[in-house]
Amino acid sequence: MVQHSIGVRLAWEISCYEAKNKNSSHIEIDHIMLGILSLDKISSNLNKLSKNDLNHFLYEKDKLYSKLVEYQVNITEFRRQLRQLIPFGNGLPSDKIFHRSQECKQIFLSSSQFATNYISINHLFTTIIGIESSYSRKLLLAQKVDIEKLKTDLLFSFYKNN
Repeated sequence: MVQHSIGVRLAWEISCYEAKNKNSSHIEIDHIMLGILSLDKISSNLNKLSKNDLNHFLYEKDKLYSKLVEYQVNITEFRRQLRQLIPFGNGLPSDKIFHRSQECKQIFLSSSQFATNYISINHLFTTIIGIESSYSRKLLLAQKVDIEKLKTDLLFSFYKNN
């Protein structure tokens, strides 16, 4: 079974808050993307992580974020625009527990095909921007980002150093 990296687990936690703020009954794929894009905001509040986990998380996040900067993607603007595009839901889950939507579960399954030991935020990011209906993909295309090249670069950069 493929494990989830620290970055994925943190992004997943943040996505719960994003889903709640949008009055959604499930975590959707673009909520996960908001979690990934919000990791920089929590980097200074990670004192509960071991030094090894913290270093791994920062390495993983910095690798993704630096690649986005190479593609001239302003992460803060991307996050803000994405948050505005995601529609409000019809209500919070009755059991107060946020579950992933079927589509969201599928991105985790699809991401695991790229993973050897664990799913990283690069894997999730790459999978999400490959989904035609994702607002994340639409925003990147509007910014004239070559999605296929970005996906290849992200996956190659991940394997090159691991």
